[in-house]
Parts: sequence; C-alpha cells; structure tokens
Amino acid sequence: MLGEYAWGAGALAYLYRQLGIASRAEAKGVSGCLTLLQCWIYDHFPTLRPSRLEPRELERGQAGAFRWRGTAPRSSKRRDAQMLAYYRQAIDSLTPQSVSWTPYGRSPHLTVRRTLYQGLLRFAEIAEYYDPTGASDS
Repeated sequence: MLGEYAWGAGALAYLYRQLGIASRAEAKGVSGCLTLLQCWIYDHFPTLRPSRLEPRELERGQAGAFRWRGTAPRSSKRRDAQMLAYYRQAIDSLTPQSVSWTPYGRSPHLTVRRTLYQGLLRFAEIAEYYDPTGASDS
C-alpha cells in the first residue's frame, strides 16, 4: 500500500528541501511541486487567494489542486511587479485572525483516511523526516 503513496512522499521531500534552499539569502528562486504549495497557501491564507478562484467540491480520489479553478492572468514585467508589491503588502498585513488554522475542519483525523506512515520521506538523495502526529516538534 505504501507504494501507491510513494510519489506523494517524493514530492513532499523534494518540496521541503527546495523550500529550505530557497530560504537562503543567496537563493534566486524556488523549485519543487509549487502547485502543492500554492494549494496549501490558498487553504490556510484566504486573503492571499485570488478572488477569481472559487473553491469547489472534489470528487472521490481527485487531487486537492482540483479544488481551485480559474486561470492565471497573462504575465508581463509591469504586472509581475504590481503582483509582487500586492502580495508583499498582503503578507505584511496578515493577522492571526486572517489565517485559517483549521482549513480541513476541526477534526480532520475523523474525515481524512489515515496512512499511518511516520518516518523518512525519500526521493533520490533527499530525505526529510515526516511525523503527522507532531510528536517530533517538541
């Protein structure tokens, strides 16, 4: 059964590593499964969610990224600079009340199927420890 979830472990391990690299002062960009990161941001920070995107119900087995539909505006240097300024201001003005601390409900463990996996997420030479219980946080 773990084999069917191995792609997810690889994507998470790679994203965790790339976010660590991107947080360094000399970093010039970020890579990894940015769709996964984007969906996580939309779930936890509603004020950062583009207004043209409406959440929708998922069909059984459908990936969470399908919850958001819409199209991105065409890119231009001027538009990109405006969006960067907008998001910087939006992030600077976040408050604890503007964060969705429980976007998956108050008891997601009752509605989300358990995988029971705890341990290393590995992909190629990347390994990141995964503990969904949070026991390793203390």
